[in-house]
Amino acid sequence: MGRGWNAFRSGLSQASRYRGMLLILLLVNLASALPLVALPALGLGDVFGQRPAIRQAADGVDPWLVVETLMAPLSGTVLGKDPWPHLTRRLQQASLLGLLTLLIVPVMAWLLASFLNGGVLLTVAEAARSDTPEGITRPFRWRRFLWGCWHWFGAFLLLGAARGVAFLLVFVPLTGLALVAVALVGGWLAWVLAPLLVLLAVLWLAWIEFTRIVAVVEGTRNVARAFGRAARYLFRHVPAVAGLYAPALVLLGLLHALYHWGIRPCLPLNWWLLVLVVQQAFILARLWARLARLAGGVALYRG
Repeated sequence: MGRGWNAFRSGLSQASRYRGMLLILLLVNLASALPLVALPALGLGDVFGQRPAIRQAADGVDPWLVVETLMAPLSGTVLGKDPWPHLTRRLQQASLLGLLTLLIVPVMAWLLASFLNGGVLLTVAEAARSDTPEGITRPFRWRRFLWGCWHWFGAFLLLGAARGVAFLLVFVPLTGLALVAVALVGGWLAWVLAPLLVLLAVLWLAWIEFTRIVAVVEGTRNVARAFGRAARYLFRHVPAVAGLYAPALVLLGLLHALYHWGIRPCLPLNWWLLVLVVQQAFILARLWARLARLAGGVALYRG
């Protein structure tokens, strides 16, 4: 446990020193999110911008009115007419854009994470080399960062695809079985199964992240080999890995709790610029916590 805690402290220090890389990750996150937000927003703006009366009542539209409007083609077929054909078509387009956004989000996250993780881990791994004096951080180098992003992009793309398939084939059925068991046996079983599912999810997260760490530190793009080496390392160093991931995930949970229950309810939503700044500050803090976990994992594996 002590080794894991020391690795976590080292990760916090490294993450705080590479502020430039954190800014890059934040800007990439913001640039990728804006088009996804714009798709449904443009669709809704096209809908509500066509009719002044609807624009004025946009904040108070009842859900039944939206549902009835979206169902207008079916009712029009039965009754022989559609009361609002133009509005119905616009709402359908906005709904399709929203659905398209939901489909694009996981794909964008997969592509960006696969591209950026190589550069991030290479930068941290080179800073943690044994010939680097303690307390001195190697300067951030764009060329090495971008080379690492591109060099491991294909390997991490394959790893992300395997992770998604495993989630669908393992975690989704297990969660479904757990819900069925709780419904059949009783609510008390949830107190037993929920921690087990959380523990399994944390182990899977550590396995995937250490696979990336092993690939970068060992300089290999063979995902299967890195996957096996990461499994052996986790099996042999369970206390140290637990000492790293326990405080790292607690820190991440505290950041989420502080934002969602402490800060966000107090934000005046009509001050959109302030809301945007606070949201990006929370995302930056979340990126910092994740970078600290990855840097701690690199330090632990090298140690």
